[in-house]
Formats: sequence, C-alpha cells, structure tokens
Amino acid sequence: MMLEHWEERFRKGSLPPVVLLFGEERLLVEEAYQLLRERLEGQDATGMDVEVVEADAVTPRELVERASAYPLGAPYRGIFVRRAEHLLNRTGEAAAALVNYLRQPQPTTVLVFLPDTVPDSLRGLSRHLRNPKQQQKAERALQRAPGIWPLLLREHAWVEFPKLYDREVPSWAAQRAHRFGYELSPMALEALLAIVGSDLVGLDNELRKLALVAQSSGIRRLEAEHVLQWAGLSRTYTIFELQKAIGQGNREEALRIAQYLVRSQRQELLIVATLTRYFLQLWKLADFEQMPAASVESMAAALGVHPFFLSDYQAAYRRFGAAAVEQALFVLQRAEVALKTGAAPAESVIAELVVRLLDLVSQPSHPQHAL
Repeated sequence: MMLEHWEERFRKGSLPPVVLLFGEERLLVEEAYQLLRERLEGQDATGMDVEVVEADAVTPRELVERASAYPLGAPYRGIFVRRAEHLLNRTGEAAAALVNYLRQPQPTTVLVFLPDTVPDSLRGLSRHLRNPKQQQKAERALQRAPGIWPLLLREHAWVEFPKLYDREVPSWAAQRAHRFGYELSPMALEALLAIVGSDLVGLDNELRKLALVAQSSGIRRLEAEHVLQWAGLSRTYTIFELQKAIGQGNREEALRIAQYLVRSQRQELLIVATLTRYFLQLWKLADFEQMPAASVESMAAALGVHPFFLSDYQAAYRRFGAAAVEQALFVLQRAEVALKTGAAPAESVIAELVVRLLDLVSQPSHPQHAL
C-alpha cells in the first residue's frame, strides 16, 4: 500500500505495523525516518520501546522475536531496520520467519525497513503506479522483484522518494525555503540552482544557511545578491582566519570561511575544537581584570600566545565580555554534541554555531573591560 499522505499520518495518525521507506533521494528518506522516530520516541516514556538495528547484524528470526515483543509503556514498540536489503533480498528458508511475520504482524509494533539499495526494477515504482498508463509496468516490476520485496510492497505501507526530475527541483527548493521561514525571489532561486545544481543534500545545506542569514538580518525575502554573496566561495581560508573573524565580530566573513572549511575540507570538528580553545583563552583574560599592572608578557604566557597577538585577544574579550565568553563555551559544547551524534548536517551545525557566537557580541548587557 503506497502511502500518499505519509507525513500527516506519521505525525498524528494511526501507525501501520510495517513500513518501508526507500528511494534515491536519501535526504528525504532520512527525514521521513526522523519524523517517524520522533513520533515513537515521544510516546516512549521508558526509553526502551524504540530501537535501531542493522539488518546484517540480526537474523530474520531474531528480528521477528524483537518485533513480536509487547511495548513496555508506550502505545507502540518501534524497530527501525537499517540496511534492510540484507533481509529483504532473502528467499526460501532464510526468509521464512520474516515472511510469516509479515503475513500476520504484531499490531503493537511499528517495524520500519530502511534499505540503502533497491532492486533496479523497483526504482520509480510510485511514479508508475500514479500513471494509469503504466500500471502494467508497475506490476511487472513487482513480479521481477527479489525476495520479500513483493510481499512487503503489496501488503504493507510504503513510501518511495524517487529521484526528482530537474523540472521538480526549483519547486522543491522554493517550498523548502518557505518551510525554513523565508522566500526566494525567482532570480535568487535561479542563482541558487546555478551555483549548487540539483543535488538535494547540497541545496538543503545552502537553504539552511540562507535561513540563518535571513533570520539574523531580519530579511523575509532573499534576492539574487544575497545568494551570490553567501553561496559562492572563490578563495582558500584557514581555521585561524575564522577565529579572527569571530573575534572581530565579522558575521559575514565568519560564515563565509566556516562554509568553505566544512564544504571543502570537512573540518567541522576541528572548527569546534579550535574555537573552544580560543574562548578558553579569552576566559583566562578575566583573571587579569583585577590586575591592571599585569605585563603583556605575563598575560601572553597565561594564554599561550605570542605577545604580538595579545592585543587581538584583548580586543575580542572586550567585544564579548566575560558573561558572553562563558555562554560561548556552552554553545560550542552543544555544537560538538550535535556533530558527533549526527543530529543535523555538519554545515548547518557550524553555520548556526557561528551565528549564535556572534549574536553574543550584539547583546547589550556586556560591561566594557579595560584590559
């Protein structure tokens, strides 16, 4: 059963006992998975009724045993099966236990299959089923599908996210921007697609970053010049230039450098580590507020920097203030956790980190210091 209004159902409708999520647009598959997982985890007060398993690490019988168990305190028990093709491609005795379960699934379990790869014959199946002229093609595709796939697709809920046609991408990007709280003018949308192309992951990263730009700048509608300013990079930057831009409170330069370091060099964890060290150095300057006679050499030694660069650190400390420096360390800690857990794309985590750090500069309550 192909689910037409899956998002609404995943949010608040009754949940089917078996769900298959697949397709070439992996970004959209992952978002559907996250939505369903958040729904199930939100009802799981014990933290024991939702689990994620790797299909190549369990046998069909072991999976059936887990799926047959009753929830401990939630309405549903949720089991998400990653790399599900390792189970779905099986036939005969190797698949018997899972086939029997799928014919009579446990109604209090939501068993979700998330394959990384799909048989070639099934690609675009949802498009074929929506087209009355291609019904026979869809039926032939189901007949050629290996293993458990036909049973799953004929008798259970499924959502496919096929590769978007190029003509569909502009509409998707415009809707995505609206979802993030802003609009793209036609020229802005054209500029974005010219720079990024039709890859949804790349577009999503850019749209998230532009959302931060729009929010921090108070702009509701972005024009082409905004996209050209924030989406294109033409030079090489270093992580120390990012540190300097943040110390100077230069939002535009800091975001531009951070984008380059993540997109081109995948340095997101190094960014967090370096900026954490930087703000710890600024924090040490608080010790000298009551020591007006402290020498440049002693302060530089305490920070572990050359005396020549001390003035830059002092200027940054005056710009932030002790309270903001302390808050920055908490912001950095949360960003590190987000990166290590994969809570959001690395580029959006780093962009949000830079914005939050520089928002601390603009807070009016910081006292001025005379270091």
